[in-house]
Amino acid sequence: MKVHILLGPPGSGKGTQAQRLVEKFKLNHLSTGDILRDAVSKGTEIGLRAKAIMASGKLVDDDTVNGLVFARLRQGFEGDVLFDGYPRTLQQAEALGEFLSTQMIELGHVLSVAVPDGVLEARVVGRRVCSNCGAIYHVETKPPKQDGICDLCGSPLKHRSDDTAEAFRSRMAEFNATFQPLLGFYERKPNFRSVDGNLAPEQVFESLVKLFAECA
Repeated sequence: MKVHILLGPPGSGKGTQAQRLVEKFKLNHLSTGDILRDAVSKGTEIGLRAKAIMASGKLVDDDTVNGLVFARLRQGFEGDVLFDGYPRTLQQAEALGEFLSTQMIELGHVLSVAVPDGVLEARVVGRRVCSNCGAIYHVETKPPKQDGICDLCGSPLKHRSDDTAEAFRSRMAEFNATFQPLLGFYERKPNFRSVDGNLAPEQVFESLVKLFAECA
């Protein structure tokens, strides 16, 4: 079993690309959100601890997140694993590296979807979401057939309050404070590769597939 990692900022399309890579290469897709929900639903010791932290309105700390991830990896998988959204911090990355070494699990590909902040901002600010079914549109790249109306259910589209330029810049400042040290950590790894995310989704996927196949 190998563990592969896909990195990228919010709005980079990383989640969509992760799903496609999982299907293409028959990978086990792991996200911390899924692992957390599973641990909470099963009432495990670490799951209950995470639940208590979230109930207090706090973010789940690195040690707890790592504990959840490592517990899941110890259960084993048939085939390789792709992490989407983990690690999020340098501390998580360092702890994961130590865990993989002790468990004799190989770190596979570390792929990063790179998109300039200005492009990400345009993607987010132009996003419109259906108030009923949740379908997502964009005023420039994916406009609805009728302005302000969902193609699927005919309900009004809304511009979410956290999709403003100001909110985006605040989120990106917080994100980059932890992401840049994380990226620097993995850039020194021989199996790290970066792809241009400022392309059509299909082109980004083709680049990721090529890198994944070349490094196999």
